[in-house]
Formats: sequence, structure tokens, C-alpha cells
Amino acid sequence: MPSSCAYKVGQKFRSLPGGYQKLSIPVIKNKSFEPGAEAFFIRALREEFLRSTVLKVVPDSEAIVRLEGEIESISNEPSGSETKADENTTTIPQGTNYLPRGTVLASSYVLIMIVNLRLVKTSTQEVLWQSTFRAARPYTASQVTLAGINSVNPIYNQSAKSMIIEGISNDLSNQIHNNLTENF
Repeated sequence: MPSSCAYKVGQKFRSLPGGYQKLSIPVIKNKSFEPGAEAFFIRALREEFLRSTVLKVVPDSEAIVRLEGEIESISNEPSGSETKADENTTTIPQGTNYLPRGTVLASSYVLIMIVNLRLVKTSTQEVLWQSTFRAARPYTASQVTLAGINSVNPIYNQSAKSMIIEGISNDLSNQIHNNLTENF
């Protein structure tokens, strides 16, 4: 006779609040100043739930519950201290005529994304769960040198930010899935 353990692990025993099995994930609002960030986020969130098999992601018309919310903000800040030069900044030498004396240029940034989500019962609009998530990732700024002081590539910065937003979206999606489906 096989024995069984009372300790249960794995996704098989995860569920949404209320035990619901059908979830819709419509496009969320983007209150940040980063156009298109919601597309990266929703794609990552849907993929996370589809991959997990905890429940079925369905169109809104078939869903019992809906995950809705907004990207509250995406900020792009120089990493390290903003008040003093450190290993993440470059100070322009005093003898140059290209920039004002003592100019400090950031050589790396931290992108911070904050997302507010709630799980809503579609029939009654009752909020079953809500939470705020925050994630951050560093990235290197395009390098400014004296020889090419005016040749900074703005496309690099936008491309780097898009890649970081995509990575943060993946990180947040995993956090959201785990937080939403644990211990219900």
C-alpha cells in the first residue's frame, strides 16, 4: 500500500483567491511616460499565467475574474549618489571647453517600474485581491567622451530602456503570479 505525504508542493496546489479557474488579463493602463510599456508588461504577464497552468487565461467575455490595473510609473534615475561623483559617474576635466566646469555625467541608470493590480470578479466588480509591485534594474548609459561629446546616440538609450522594461516586466510577472496564487 503506497504511503502519501501530507506536505503538498508545486503549482498543482496553487489557486486564485476564491478558487476561480478562468482569468482574463486585458490591456492595462499606462500612466507612465514610457509609451508601449504596457505591451511588454501584458505580454509577460499573460505568458507567465499561460506557462504556469494554474488556471486558464480566457477572453474577458468568458472570464469569472479579471486582473486589471495600471503601470503607475516608470522612472529612470542615475544610479549611485546624485550628490557626489562615484564609480557610476564621469567628471569632465577642468581644462575642457565642451561642458561647464565640474560637469558630472551619469554612466549608469536604474529603471524603476511600479505596477498596481487588482483581481476583480467580473459579475459584481468586487475586488478580491489587490497589490502594488515594484522592480528595478540597472543599465549602462551611452558613453560620452570628449572626442565625441556631441555624438551620444539617443537611440541606444531608448533601446536600452525598452530592453530593461521588458526584463522588469518578466520579473514582475513572476512575482505577481506567485503572490496572487499562493496560499489560496
